Amino acid sequence: MNINFIKKEISSFFKLKPSPRSWHIPFLAGLSVGIPLIFGYCSGNVKSSLTASLAGLVILYIPNTKDIFETMTKMFVCSFGIIISYIFGLVFSFNMWIAPLAFGIFSGIAYYIVKYFNLKPPGSFFFIMIASMAVGIPHDPESIPQKVGIFTIGTLNACTICLIYCVLKSKKESIKTSTALRINPYVDLVESHIIGICMFASVLVGQIFKLDYPYWIPISSLAVLQGVNQYHIWKRGLHRIIGTIIGLGIAWIIFSYVHDILWICVAIICLQIIVEMLITRHYALAVMFLTPMGILLAETGSSTSLNPDYLLKMRLLEILIGSTIGCIGGWFLYNERVRFNSVKHLRKSKIALRKSLKQNT
Repeated sequence: MNINFIKKEISSFFKLKPSPRSWHIPFLAGLSVGIPLIFGYCSGNVKSSLTASLAGLVILYIPNTKDIFETMTKMFVCSFGIIISYIFGLVFSFNMWIAPLAFGIFSGIAYYIVKYFNLKPPGSFFFIMIASMAVGIPHDPESIPQKVGIFTIGTLNACTICLIYCVLKSKKESIKTSTALRINPYVDLVESHIIGICMFASVLVGQIFKLDYPYWIPISSLAVLQGVNQYHIWKRGLHRIIGTIIGLGIAWIIFSYVHDILWICVAIICLQIIVEMLITRHYALAVMFLTPMGILLAETGSSTSLNPDYLLKMRLLEILIGSTIGCIGGWFLYNERVRFNSVKHLRKSKIALRKSLKQNT
């Protein structure tokens, strides 16, 4: 590591990249998250509306196409997938040892399915994130139908906003779509196993240390694993830690000085818009606002939100652990020797299985 490389990294840290996304997306996300919050505030039930707001993040899967039918089909499919993720997490949260294993298997399957269908970024992130948050919720079978119903309303709100946006956009110039190339299915399978193992380890660590909200560990780990290579993953890990430390300070200020629920709702909406404006331009800068937004969405009204100092320490610890697991997983994910040997063994296993089946028949 020479001086020129360090200088290059430092200078790149202060640069904003051009965004490939439409400027409409941040405001659509703000509406999808904000409308349930406003309804919740007016009805005096903000805690339930936070669940619907979380479901509104499905709007980020809106495809870059002019075809309304195609857009709405993809939105409904993604909404169904994110609802299934939420249900899965709620159902398997009943046992602290079964939950990590079930979540790890689910994460691997979700990652593989998303890769198979070439779903655009954010890819499998929100499906796995929602499942991890649901797994961290104390198990209460009687409340599951109500929670799922509220969550479904949040996805329907996002789909309605998407439909209105598509109708308004249809009069404008058509958008060119690009077709992504499929990756080797064996490579997809190897990556899915590594993601599943990392998610299993993340939740297990949280359960072993009996953390209040262990889902911050897998979310941080998964965010780091979104990198496209080893260098990018380690860079994202460093940026996430720096952004998180500053973001936790912002969250501490909000929880210490903002006590009116209405202003907390406004803060969540504003933070969501800012995050979506920055996430493709500068990751560390986006994380500075993503961290307080995530904490406000997840913990407004909880017992930890009453103690900002405790919240600050616990979230920092969980995010540091998650980022470390993500960096370790990233080494395996993009290590050429590991990938080559894993793919080779998978091919051999497939050939051996075929021969065995032929002999039996």
